[in-house]
Amino acid sequence: MSAKQPLAIDCVDLPKFLPAPPLLTSFQAGWSSIQLAHYCQSSIDIPEVSSSQHIITISLGHHQGCDLEFVSEGRLQTISYHEKDFARGFIEIVPANSPCGIRSISVTQSIEWISFYLEPTFLAQIAYESVNPDRVELLLTRKKCDALIHQIGLALKSSLETVGVGGRCYADSMATAMAAHLLHHHSTRKHDFREHEDGLPKQKLRQAIEYIQAHLGEDLSLNDIANELGMSQYYFCHLFKRSTGISPHQFLIRQRVERAKLLLKQPERTITSVALECGFANQSHFARCFCQYIGMNPNQFRKS
Repeated sequence: MSAKQPLAIDCVDLPKFLPAPPLLTSFQAGWSSIQLAHYCQSSIDIPEVSSSQHIITISLGHHQGCDLEFVSEGRLQTISYHEKDFARGFIEIVPANSPCGIRSISVTQSIEWISFYLEPTFLAQIAYESVNPDRVELLLTRKKCDALIHQIGLALKSSLETVGVGGRCYADSMATAMAAHLLHHHSTRKHDFREHEDGLPKQKLRQAIEYIQAHLGEDLSLNDIANELGMSQYYFCHLFKRSTGISPHQFLIRQRVERAKLLLKQPERTITSVALECGFANQSHFARCFCQYIGMNPNQFRKS
């Protein structure tokens, strides 16, 4: 291997090039469609590397500003980031297998950001549902505002912080939405997606509901359900919402809450055992979801 050839890495390798470990990652959470890492660093000095995944980065916090030096195939580019840029929440996109290095030049305070990692195969699967599925290439993007990507990113971070291990269905749903948006707005070729006025066929909808109800206690992924129906993740998610008015993840949570209501009527069962049997990550996650849908916590419901 040539000494000048960028080192090939994936998402779990990147923290090795930073002075401090990530504050939070999804690497052990069982997510498959997308991975997340939350960083806060006093300085950055990452050599020119080539990631096997697409990297989408969103800025966090209010910083005074800094200069970052990027290197790609030996070419240097210095970009100044001002306080207003961080306040607006800009994004950066480095397509998979694109050589890139980054070094902070003038940093007066720590830099905080979230990086998301999408597999090219996953993006290609989503693109397959578009009207022009060929040429799945993301654009190299620097310091660009994108409110939807920023919102999805914060939602995924919040989910990982509160749920921890688990939440695969939600992560898959958000990853699908992010991928479709990237293909439409940040690709070398604009990918338009077909609008389906009809929802799932009745038989497919019944099959999906039965599968969800039979696996409530498991950490279901969106892909698990879609595969059961012989459909793509994007197609299933889109048509399921057309049929029911809510996303598969929202439906899954509602079904878990309904199951929990029945189990809570059995006095010998502890709230923790009910939470785990119904597929909630922990008692706190259970209480939060239960209160959201029922208007009271499990203890209050049991006493009522």
